[in-house]
Amino acid sequence: MKKFQLILCYGLALTLSGCASTEKAEPVPIAELEAAVAEVAALMKEADIVQADLLSHDEYVKGSKYLAKARRSLSGFQQADYILEKSALGDAQFRLALNNAEARTPNAFRILEARHSALDAGLKSSKDLADILADVDEDLRDETDDFARALEPKEFSEFQKKYFALEVEAVQFRELDAVNGAIQKAVSQDAEDLAPESLRGALLDVSEAENLIAQSPRNPRVHEDSVTWATESSVLLTDVMDVILNAPGTPEDIALKIVKQNRDLAILSENVGSLLKNLKDTEGTLKQQNQELASTRSNLQETESALLLQNQELEKSSMQVRFQKAMDQAVQEFPDDEAAVYQQGSKLIFRLKKMNFASGSATIPAASKSMLRKVNDIIRFVGAEIVAVEGHTDSVGADELNKNLSTKRAISVADYLASLAGGYKIGYIGFGESRPIASNETNEGRAINRRVDLVVTAKK
Repeated sequence: MKKFQLILCYGLALTLSGCASTEKAEPVPIAELEAAVAEVAALMKEADIVQADLLSHDEYVKGSKYLAKARRSLSGFQQADYILEKSALGDAQFRLALNNAEARTPNAFRILEARHSALDAGLKSSKDLADILADVDEDLRDETDDFARALEPKEFSEFQKKYFALEVEAVQFRELDAVNGAIQKAVSQDAEDLAPESLRGALLDVSEAENLIAQSPRNPRVHEDSVTWATESSVLLTDVMDVILNAPGTPEDIALKIVKQNRDLAILSENVGSLLKNLKDTEGTLKQQNQELASTRSNLQETESALLLQNQELEKSSMQVRFQKAMDQAVQEFPDDEAAVYQQGSKLIFRLKKMNFASGSATIPAASKSMLRKVNDIIRFVGAEIVAVEGHTDSVGADELNKNLSTKRAISVADYLASLAGGYKIGYIGFGESRPIASNETNEGRAINRRVDLVVTAKK
């Protein structure tokens, strides 16, 4: 220690005297320069412990600046006398700050405890909170004339409240900054409209965590569970928004199901990885335990079957989303007496009620072509693989005549859909009067039976 102090004094002497000697100075080893800078850094740590940044602010700031210059010079290979000069100046300022802090501590002892708790909470990790701390510190120095006097009880109470509030905010920042960041990102992505329930749950959990931290910032057991719940809620919100943003139009409830399925798949995949590793280790070291190996293989097959089932469920969910959106769009596009769309198992049925074929004709009226174009757009959105065109008539006329007429009409519709190049395969069939869906005894029933059905099979 004395050796380093002598080096620092030497550096300061060079600065003050201008080094009048004409003799060439011996180069200072880099290790000694590093040691000189390290000694000043150690003094800064001592100053931090006694909160000299508050008690002797000006000297502490000056010492910090000199230390920063010495460090930069050391890494930039500046001349030794410049490094020693800045180190010596920093050393002097920090020692003065330590002496001032020792003299002023009796007048600030109790308020220093409150400030120390705020610092221990990690307050300086947040620039905003560090700026607020600087303002409170400045007010405290002004109020006490740089601690020339002790605080009165009322003054002490006010400053204690300010430091305690900073401590609370520091703990909230430390525990929830990442959570709040995830929520703000989701809000910027329009979560209020796309995933309102998930957003509401995350905000409620964050509020609960903040409230519990405010009640007891120094006791993690009071708020650690609520922080965990808030973190999980923010992760769920992020996952739900990812699903919705990657598949626009996905309802929040469907997105939640997909997230759950993805998490289940991840767990299953992890289990599969673990099982595969166990299987390899077992085969390498315990070949004689054939019965145990057989059991492990069986578990693996069951897990793979579960994965396959989960994938099938995901495909089904994706198709269901498309089907639901197609049905919603059809409700907007077509009046009830013109066309209807409904799901029948794994297929989507478009029932065209107003094809308006002339009596005995299979020519598509011009007015009906507009409807078919809209239907084609919806079918393309669904991602159809096959569309079967089914023609139907009422019971008026001979059976064979009705069947031929329904077949021709189905062909006309199939040909027109093919001309629209929807990208799906098209088949047709005429059922004549054999599949009524209403009574043929009334005009209304016969009108309902005169229809064309499009049976859509979607791609998986």
